[in-house]
Amino acid sequence: MSYDQNMDGLIKVTQMELDAIIKKHVMFVQCKTGGARAALKFKNLSGLFFRGADLSGGDFTGSDMRNCNLGAGNFHNAVFYGCNLQNANMAKSDFSRADFRGADLTGADLSDANLTKADMRQGAKIIAKSSRNFENLPTLDGKTIFKGTDLENANLTDARAAAVDLSEANLAHARMSKIDLSHSNLEKSDFTGADLTEANLENACISGITLAETTLNGTRLGGVKLDSVSGEKNNVDAVLNYSEVNDGPVVRILKSHGQWLQFSGQKGIRADLSGKDLRIIHDLVRYSLTAVKARYAIFQGMTLMCAQMQSGDFAGSDFRDTKFSEADLRASSFVDAKFSRADLSRANFSPLYFSGGRKKVVDLSGADLSNCNLSGCNFQSAILRGANFQSANLARADLRGADLVDANLENTIMDKIKK
Repeated sequence: MSYDQNMDGLIKVTQMELDAIIKKHVMFVQCKTGGARAALKFKNLSGLFFRGADLSGGDFTGSDMRNCNLGAGNFHNAVFYGCNLQNANMAKSDFSRADFRGADLTGADLSDANLTKADMRQGAKIIAKSSRNFENLPTLDGKTIFKGTDLENANLTDARAAAVDLSEANLAHARMSKIDLSHSNLEKSDFTGADLTEANLENACISGITLAETTLNGTRLGGVKLDSVSGEKNNVDAVLNYSEVNDGPVVRILKSHGQWLQFSGQKGIRADLSGKDLRIIHDLVRYSLTAVKARYAIFQGMTLMCAQMQSGDFAGSDFRDTKFSEADLRASSFVDAKFSRADLSRANFSPLYFSGGRKKVVDLSGADLSNCNLSGCNFQSAILRGANFQSANLARADLRGADLVDANLENTIMDKIKK
């Protein structure tokens, strides 16, 4: 098969080619000779029709699946890791045990879909535009529909699901700590035994929902009426007390660091966030992380697009599955940091220049950048010794002057790079 290359460096698959792959996968599922598992990793599948076929166990890691028709299909145990599924039709399909970690389901229709034990960890994005105009909510096309969806035992930790329709959904025993369900329709949904620790349910409609044995510690319920709720409304005092997250010690450190930057060290203190789990700060990107020290810190699955992180020390930190598109990372140290599956498209890893001709370069020695989207990145003069780029997308990246000694470039996409 001869695939075309698109502007994002992803190989474009035609409907005819997809049909042939589906046919072979169905043969594979039926254990027939000539069958082959559907492996469509890092492909452009946008707008294609999946024919309601049995693609259970298929692998679509990192693919662009915007506007696809996946309706009435069988995707049991399939892998949609890091996929863009914006505005896809996924209604009435079986996605049980499917892997949606880091996937973007903005505007997708999941009406009557089966997501039993689906995995939506690590920044899975199911945020959508509501028919109402809420301040500070993103403006995105479509409305993600989960009405009647079976999410029993699903892992939705840290997922962003503001203003979605989850009415009549089965969320029994789901792991939903730190999920954002603000302004969502949760009418008649079953949260029996679910973990909603530090979740955001502000201004959500919860009429008729079941909260029996539900963990609500630190859950944000501003604007929510607790009448017409079945089950125990346990830990209500804890539910309404979330000041530690909003103005806790980490936030105070970040505010002091902002002063330190603003007044050139005359006020405030330089932030040392080493070893801390920064995922508790949902709006971390609003703070300047320039010149911070954050060795072995945890940023896993966070959204840090356009983040300002120049001249920092992030050695050994965990950035797996992080959304880093267009981030400014100049002159920072990321020695032995973990970035696997992160979206670093168009990020800037170039040097910073100082008076007297001095410059400070980015150090990514030993960093794990496997399966990352690095398309359009600027790595000029960066130290990339021993870095792992296996199966990463480096299309159109600028590698001029970079030190790639002992770097692993196995199965790396390197189309139109500058070197």
